[in-house]
Amino acid sequence: MKRLKVVILVVIIAVVAAIILIFLKKKDSSDLLSVRYPFNNALFPPEFPAPSFEWVNESDYEGEWEITLTTAENKFTTKDYTRLTTWTPAKSLWDSLKLMSGDSKIHFRVNKPGNKKIADRITFRISRDSVGAPILFRQMPIPFEIAEKQLDLMNYILVDVGSDSPPHIAMKGFPVCGNCHSFSSDGKTIGLDLDAGRRDKGGFFISDINDTLLFDQEVYMSWSKIEKRSTFGLFSKISPDGRYIVTTVKDRIVTKNPSLNRPESFAYSLLFFPVNGSLAVYDRKLNTLQELPGANLDDYVQSNAFWTPDGKEIIFSRAPALPREDNLFKLTVEDPEMLDKFEKREIPFKYDLYRIPFNDGKGGIAEPVNGASGNGKSNYFPAVSPDGKWIVWCQAENYMLLMPDSRLYIAPAKGGKARMLDCNMYSLNSWHAWSPNSKWLVFVSKGLSIYTDLFLTHIDDDGNASIPVVIDRAREYQRVCNYPEFLNRKPGDQFIMEYDYVELAHIKNALREGQIDKAKDLYERLLDQDPFFFSEDCIALSGYLLRMGLYEEAKKYAEMAKTSLNSFVPENQ
Repeated sequence: MKRLKVVILVVIIAVVAAIILIFLKKKDSSDLLSVRYPFNNALFPPEFPAPSFEWVNESDYEGEWEITLTTAENKFTTKDYTRLTTWTPAKSLWDSLKLMSGDSKIHFRVNKPGNKKIADRITFRISRDSVGAPILFRQMPIPFEIAEKQLDLMNYILVDVGSDSPPHIAMKGFPVCGNCHSFSSDGKTIGLDLDAGRRDKGGFFISDINDTLLFDQEVYMSWSKIEKRSTFGLFSKISPDGRYIVTTVKDRIVTKNPSLNRPESFAYSLLFFPVNGSLAVYDRKLNTLQELPGANLDDYVQSNAFWTPDGKEIIFSRAPALPREDNLFKLTVEDPEMLDKFEKREIPFKYDLYRIPFNDGKGGIAEPVNGASGNGKSNYFPAVSPDGKWIVWCQAENYMLLMPDSRLYIAPAKGGKARMLDCNMYSLNSWHAWSPNSKWLVFVSKGLSIYTDLFLTHIDDDGNASIPVVIDRAREYQRVCNYPEFLNRKPGDQFIMEYDYVELAHIKNALREGQIDKAKDLYERLLDQDPFFFSEDCIALSGYLLRMGLYEEAKKYAEMAKTSLNSFVPENQ
């Protein structure tokens, strides 16, 4: 009996396999065709230029494809043909589609010519709400380990989402690491985190926005110098009125470059998040930096702050701090065993969002943000809409920054029920910012490749997000986009950002080119900017000075390196 059951089971399996084989043989090429982009039910801004439509053909068909576009309203239909698996409508056609569609759907279909069977079809719409402002973002190669060694490949790009021209390169080829940037609400002032050389991770530039922005000694400041200790000044944000800057002081971070032995490690090539720190506010009018009472508790890490549009409150990420190691002035966690556990996600570290009154710098009691705290997840990157109605943030299982499971959530800014936005894709949704009119949200995602792209999603009056669209012109081969920020200026406005702060790299390049007089001039400017350096830079500068024949100066910096003398940290570091 048992043997009979086995025979019957084998027969059933054989029959099922035969049916599947017959089905596969009969499958038409249209069954193996799928539209990859745009996403079904996507919503485009009205000023958006014609996007590139893309589909995937898994059959052996290599012939011509028939493209059909039809508007639900007015029944406007157009056809085109291509042998490729990508197609971009002409500008005149795209403008006609936008005009004829109204608020109704536009149907896109790709098929074999003459095939009456629908292969694949998606619909999309054109919004009535424009974006109305340009976006400044950072463009760089990955993995981060390579990017850190080739900083001149990092660019700041200004993109007008309504233009079909290539985006404007606002800043290129600077020899330091640049990170967060933010703007005053009127679009007249920028704050930019630039390290200003290896000697100061706390470097920061503040400048009025003109046709040309010169980042030099006149607009440079250092959180480390003000604090008289080494600090990163993480996630600095300029206030809506441009007078204040909130930053992180006394910060310590977990940072690690994973081994590049897996595709995931290449895509997510940096583990980085703060485990210690307090909020502090810099007053540009009084030139003072003061810790913010209520957000400077030693038992917590307080970082990643964001101003409410009226400047009266600050939303920030908070978590129980990691106990300090022996040296209270170290910037990074150095225990290799602990770092390895963090990399393997064996140690949890979760942030909650808190709000605190600014109160002219006097602070107050920090209160958890309803819906973005106490949920067993890590909540970070808060962003309040300019109209003050909504708050959007990232939520992941642990940590912050480059988290594959990061998803965007929304809740009423005054607190309320949180829900995940419909714009999220399967891998990394982060680094988001609101348009000045509070209608659109720009964010980055690895939803199309391991290289993060810029996406736009529309947020309606009820806080619902549309299916996103990619900003094609922000894409660059083997480059990632991050840190996008809207700038409240006309979409076509452009400016140049020039870095004119002397670095050791500048002296080194001059020496390599045999320009000794230029190297000496740069050296004098370097001393004028900052006469003290971290020990590693003292060693490097000492070597450069020896090559320049400046033996006494070389000896001085060699002695400084030996005693680890610098102007930033107390003698007991």
